[in-house]
Amino acid sequence: MKWLIYMYPKKWRARYEEEFLLILEERRFSLKDFVDIFVNAIDTRLLNLVEDVIVMNNKLRDVMLQSIFMRFLIISSVIALGAGGGFWIASGTPAIEELSPKMVLLIGIGLGAFVGYVLGVARGILRVVNVAQKEDIFFPTGTLKFDKEN
Repeated sequence: MKWLIYMYPKKWRARYEEEFLLILEERRFSLKDFVDIFVNAIDTRLLNLVEDVIVMNNKLRDVMLQSIFMRFLIISSVIALGAGGGFWIASGTPAIEELSPKMVLLIGIGLGAFVGYVLGVARGILRVVNVAQKEDIFFPTGTLKFDKEN
């Protein structure tokens, strides 16, 4: 009856194999025992599957939070550098009325590019969150499914 141990996952066998084999050797084996072992093996495999999905969900959440945090650091440092640099430049430059039209145009283009970048990053983050809530995410190790409210 040693073959019954192979119905359980490897992680379970590594922990309980010796004890399980001792119990099998000491008992008389009946159909009820076989059904009980079979049901428990399926239960153990399903429990491992649920644990793996929970771990995968936590890893995905951590990756998304790290990505959002890194983008926040980048954007906040760009804003701080822009504000500090703007203050430094403003202290040594003439008033806006005294600037040439070309300089005002360059400042406008720079500000427009920066605002466009910030809006693009925010839109990208919102799109990732939106897609993750509506669609299943496919990984090489399996599919991660979310509760969808559709």
